[in-house]
Amino acid sequence: MIETFLLDISGTVVRSGGFEAVFHRVYEEILGVRVPDEEVRTSTGRKKAHLFAEVIDRHAPQRADEAGLVEQMTGAFDAFMLEAIDDDPPPVLPGVREALSALQERGIGVGYVTGFAREPAQRLLEVSKLRYDVLVGSDEVENGRPAPDLIFEAMRRLGIASAGAVAYAGDTPVDIHSGLAAGCAMVFGLTCGAHAREELEAAAWGQRALVVESLLEAVGRLPAG
Repeated sequence: MIETFLLDISGTVVRSGGFEAVFHRVYEEILGVRVPDEEVRTSTGRKKAHLFAEVIDRHAPQRADEAGLVEQMTGAFDAFMLEAIDDDPPPVLPGVREALSALQERGIGVGYVTGFAREPAQRLLEVSKLRYDVLVGSDEVENGRPAPDLIFEAMRRLGIASAGAVAYAGDTPVDIHSGLAAGCAMVFGLTCGAHAREELEAAAWGQRALVVESLLEAVGRLPAG
């Protein structure tokens, strides 16, 4: 029986894409480089400190040994995110509020596990007026997705002993890999976010994961009872 549905945020419950400008701002203002749009798109959802270290190695290797650079980029990203959320918060995706209401009616808890740090993630959920039982930001765990740390930490806080009681949904291949690594009872890849169906289906191929169009469809796939 599913007790809790854990969710990614951007591309899963709010529209994705708007925050790609935040990544570009960090790369241009802190590193002085322009990272290709496709690389930014496909790298969303990951722990920012790990991602930024890779971007430095790839696009500014001469600065790879610069002390505190990753921390500077991470701090700038969080600050720029808060600005973006307050200035122009992304809209909640169609069907999300209906899906959350359906979960509440069934007594299924809702939590968010995200590649964003806790502060901007909490602010985004607040302005979007989205309820939750638990929130875990990527700055609160050692390893970001595709590792299962975010899910395991959410389970620990909720007192859930088995991932067999957890469903998980996100809009990226690393979301799918994370949910599978955690052993979640059901794992969904949503096509309403940053990645095309073909990319998600490739990640789900041969695995216990379903690719669907929206959170509302995913909720409809949960077993009764």
